[in-house]
Amino acid sequence: MLNFKIISPAFFCTISIGALVLLGSCKKTHDKAQEKRVKEGATLEVGLVLPEIRTTQNDTVKLALYPHARFFFIDLGLKNSDGYIDLIKKANKADVPVRVKVYEDNQAEVAEIYTATKEDIERYRNQQ
Repeated sequence: MLNFKIISPAFFCTISIGALVLLGSCKKTHDKAQEKRVKEGATLEVGLVLPEIRTTQNDTVKLALYPHARFFFIDLGLKNSDGYIDLIKKANKADVPVRVKVYEDNQAEVAEIYTATKEDIERYRNQQ
């Protein structure tokens, strides 16, 4: 014969509250993971470059910044990183250079990308 036990209301309430707390804590952790970080630090001007996105892996985009003969990267977990990627794509379509700054402590990590001035673009086109 089967032996079924009846679950007491107190035990059921305890399990239900525990499940709700667990689900609530998972949601909060997920929301914090979506927030973008801000990184501060001294930067160096790389100068006028032609950017090219090489690979994207996890939260990192690897870049080539011509004429430099090494790779750079953008941390997608940082604030403004999506804007930098958009700026690179626009620069590639228009075939214009951008200006780049890297962090002084890790000179492979891009700190900022911004548009080149009209004079920069004109000088670049005259060199071609």
